[in-house]
Amino acid sequence: MMSRRSPRRRAVRLLGGGSIPTPASLTLRDEPAAPDPAGPRTPGSRAPAEYGPAKVLAARQSLEEAAAAMDVMLRRGATAAGIARYAHTAAGFYGPMGALVVGGRESHPLLLETAAEALAVLLERRGAAGSPFGVEEICWTNDPRSGAAGVEDLILATAVLREARLLGFVAVSAAHTGLGRATLAPSAGLRREGIILPWARAGEGGRLEVGLRDIAAANAEDPAAFLEDLQVHLSTLAFGLDAVEELLDQEGVGVLAAVAAGGMRGWKRALGRLFGRPESSILEGRLGPFAVQIRGAGPESPVAVSIGTDGSHGELTAAVARAAVRAAARQILAAEVPGGAVLGGASEALAITTPWDAGPSAVTTGAGRFAEAQLLQDAVLTAFADELPHLTHAPDAAPALLDLRGEWGDGCRFRLRLGLGAGAGASVFGDGLSHGASAFFPLRLDAVEAVERAAPIRITRFQLQPDSGGPGQYRGGLGALLELVLLEGRAVADVLVPGRPMGLRGGLRGAPGRLARVSEEDGTREDLGPAQVSLRLKPGDRLILASPGGGGWGVPYQRSIMRLEEDLARGLVSPTQSRNRYGLILKPDSLEKDDHLTYRVRHYLLTTLTAEDLIAGEQLLDE
Repeated sequence: MMSRRSPRRRAVRLLGGGSIPTPASLTLRDEPAAPDPAGPRTPGSRAPAEYGPAKVLAARQSLEEAAAAMDVMLRRGATAAGIARYAHTAAGFYGPMGALVVGGRESHPLLLETAAEALAVLLERRGAAGSPFGVEEICWTNDPRSGAAGVEDLILATAVLREARLLGFVAVSAAHTGLGRATLAPSAGLRREGIILPWARAGEGGRLEVGLRDIAAANAEDPAAFLEDLQVHLSTLAFGLDAVEELLDQEGVGVLAAVAAGGMRGWKRALGRLFGRPESSILEGRLGPFAVQIRGAGPESPVAVSIGTDGSHGELTAAVARAAVRAAARQILAAEVPGGAVLGGASEALAITTPWDAGPSAVTTGAGRFAEAQLLQDAVLTAFADELPHLTHAPDAAPALLDLRGEWGDGCRFRLRLGLGAGAGASVFGDGLSHGASAFFPLRLDAVEAVERAAPIRITRFQLQPDSGGPGQYRGGLGALLELVLLEGRAVADVLVPGRPMGLRGGLRGAPGRLARVSEEDGTREDLGPAQVSLRLKPGDRLILASPGGGGWGVPYQRSIMRLEEDLARGLVSPTQSRNRYGLILKPDSLEKDDHLTYRVRHYLLTTLTAEDLIAGEQLLDE
């Protein structure tokens, strides 16, 4: 068996005469004949049929640990905010058709699935051109038209080859903010321009071609830092390739296929159980512009997921939409499928259709690539909320993001990125987490002292925002409030202020995000949001940024009186909201409840109003 380190170059050629590759058209040239069952076998020639459950489980755990280690390497070694602070990374092993086999436990779920979409595009283009994959060849892209999530999300991939056979891919995605420039700036801003890298051969043997590397670095504001992060990215990819090659040496060329087949069977069994009853054969969910219909067809047939819109889907591409649906299904079924949080198989178990299969009209950048994807994910959760309340939750709120750049008083430049955690959605198990991060918006907050050392600002307030959690039998998590003042120099703030998430099963919406700028010079106050805005700051100007709260779960008037009293005592809910949203009547000038009036009000509301009435009147309650 030829070693991967052999000096002779091996290649894989795709047949099909320029047609779109299918399982039949991905036949590989010079594929060795099957070994004689009676003859001797080496570890590299073991037949897939010989992989029992124990071997498949051991192989899956090896790949899972390797992928988790790749995520840790990337996040600890890189300095870019999108990697080190926001954890926008994904590492995984993929099959010969691009479908996910095993991903990292800490990988960003959307980036993990969009890499599969991008690899499918790469295979299509290589198949049409008849181009080979070489040993340790590195391909890269950040082009949304090639399946990437956004311009700043760079995908590095390398093929896994044995004896002129394509066994799969190792792919690592990471958010290099330098590729997307100021990706929190409004869409009309020139600072959102970046560089687009279509699928291309970028290097081999752990090194990039110098010309391509320099072009990418020239686009970054700090080329040296970008090149250091890119080297960490390459090292992580090389680590993953070494790990899968070692597994192949030990278990044979069929091990990846065996693990992939196990994941696919697990997904199909779990989905078959969910759609085994006639009353749950069709599930529907609607949220924002998205309408999702999920239809089961049988235990061995893929579940059909149809995505509709009201004519608008923002910057969400069809590839990212499909990835968002698979990520939502992974979140729902993780409790039903052993290892579902990391195992592939969703591509074969879900047949997803979108009404906008054409390429995006605009290049996806910044937080927009996640905001609309999370809205679609929440629509899928809404579809399952009635049938599977124990596996779903109300929508999470997206965090507020701040990109601050400018100069100190002595002319030195600074750049700072902050993420303000928002409220998580409530569920049948209890209240949502306050000041947290949703699955599509992972982030890590620095200490206040570290933030103040990095930029000429002072943080004067940092606290939970009362009344921001969506009212419900179980309350949504609270958002946070951050107030800062610019001490010297000048600065430009690009801010993403998210909207409010919906509640489920009678729960109400969380409070929206808010942004206010207070000018000390002229004493004016400007209130903005939810929006994506850019502001110029002078010394003494204050920014007050509040993140939204999570959606509530269940009818608010069914919330436990004991829980409400605890919320009042802790300052999480105000007396006004406890009366208007929960029907808790307090005695004048105190936090002690009026038992008689509270009972009468809550009994009346519960017996006369339905969940639909509460949701319809929510706008009136907000006024």
